[in-house]
Amino acid sequence: MRISLHFLTILTIAALICFCATCLGAQESASVPQKVRKYRLAHENEIVGEFARLLSIPNLASDMPNIERNAQAITKALESRGVSVQLLREPGAPPIVYGHLNVAGLRPTIGIYAHYDGQPVDSPQWQSPPFSPVLRDTAGQTVDWKTQSHYDPESRIYARSAGDDKAAIAATISALDALRSLNAPLSVNMKLLFDGEEESGSPHLAEILSKNPDALKADIWLLCDGPLPPSRRMQVFFGNRGETDLEMAVYGPARPMHTGNYGNWAPNPIVLLTHLVDSMRDTDAKILIPGFYDDVRALTTSERQALANSATSDEPLKEEFAIAAPEGNGASLAEQLLKPALNVRGIRAGYVGERANNTISSEAVAMVDFRLVPNQTEEKVRQQVEEHIAKQGFFIVHQTPDKAIRMAHPRVVRLEWKSDFEVYRVEMNNPPAQAVVKAIEKATGVPIVQAVSMGGTVPMYLLAGSRHTPVLGVPIANHDDNQHAADENLRLQNLWDAIEVYATILATVGNDKSAWAPSNH
Repeated sequence: MRISLHFLTILTIAALICFCATCLGAQESASVPQKVRKYRLAHENEIVGEFARLLSIPNLASDMPNIERNAQAITKALESRGVSVQLLREPGAPPIVYGHLNVAGLRPTIGIYAHYDGQPVDSPQWQSPPFSPVLRDTAGQTVDWKTQSHYDPESRIYARSAGDDKAAIAATISALDALRSLNAPLSVNMKLLFDGEEESGSPHLAEILSKNPDALKADIWLLCDGPLPPSRRMQVFFGNRGETDLEMAVYGPARPMHTGNYGNWAPNPIVLLTHLVDSMRDTDAKILIPGFYDDVRALTTSERQALANSATSDEPLKEEFAIAAPEGNGASLAEQLLKPALNVRGIRAGYVGERANNTISSEAVAMVDFRLVPNQTEEKVRQQVEEHIAKQGFFIVHQTPDKAIRMAHPRVVRLEWKSDFEVYRVEMNNPPAQAVVKAIEKATGVPIVQAVSMGGTVPMYLLAGSRHTPVLGVPIANHDDNQHAADENLRLQNLWDAIEVYATILATVGNDKSAWAPSNH
């Protein structure tokens, strides 16, 4: 068969055009992080200033006037960037800030979830007021950020929710600013869900989303919460552990009694409670409740490989936190975070120190949380826990017992089950998720850590919804950000990195056509 020289020339030219277009596209993708960095360097003062103003608004979910101020401030910031915003409401609940931004053409939709509420504060424990943001250098000295145009990237901004989780909101807003300034079009449609009560367990999120199903329609959700590993390498996680919480109250005498006069006779609820807790868990993190591990799903081949690839030494963490021997019988932190856990959050009983007195308490209360892994369910765990407690000789009630019940049973325990979050995990080879991984690696220039799951609990399963949309965790905060504690902070370089990562995802990930085939989402 003969092919004319003219036809071959046309084919060659067409191939060259396609090749050059591909190269140009790749070059353009590669240049996005550099261009965004240049933009950020010229606008650091504006970025820090807007972030500080958001951090200055108190954000405890139960403080409705201030939580509304947060929602309104975020709404105003998004609308000024061209994002259409609705406040999704449920009576008595903080609003969900829902934003969407569509681009021309048939594009995949990426959703970004973060939360704007924060943990309660104990102000006397802070070096500076928790809602008066302060920038400090590496020596801990206060920096007057208002008068500077450029900052040491190792300096940190201190305020409640600096790391958990207003940083993600600030980074998203700045990423949009950078792309608009660069005239760089979005490669995806974008949806935003900013939760106002995540730190309270998001008790209204499921109901709000069920009433607004269009808000969840996306090809992938990015959950931008949580810290990076101590190595400071960018990381994504493909799931989270589930959680169910339990408050246990054990009873002694009807009122406190003198230990000298009634000790060794009146039941001591502190002793009863500590022995009960001891029967449920050993000192090496093993859960002793019969059958608790029966439903635990073994790691898949890809999950085992990811665990091996992300292996790092725990020695720096042991040094930082003064831990001589971690729990887990020699297992690494990464391994332990993929297992079920029973953690004792606290015990309230009696008095110590200056308030100590010679009395037997009338009750002792413990708060525990159970972290669950794939195939475990809250219902099954609750059943196993209650059966175990009953076998320890306790009569179980779910309301405060009256005198008749306490007289009828030598050991009474009140169990109050708290919030539930289901386990979630997506396949590590999920095409949309891997497209996001590639975009992050474009932004950072190095391979990132792909973690099987985060150890904590976030509402990934609610974002996945009935459509089973893939959800990928994209944390940005520094590992030592003191989240939930006094002097919460964010290292500025983490904010700068997040802006580049988010901008690169929005500008490039939709161009990976193979990831968005109909069979992939």
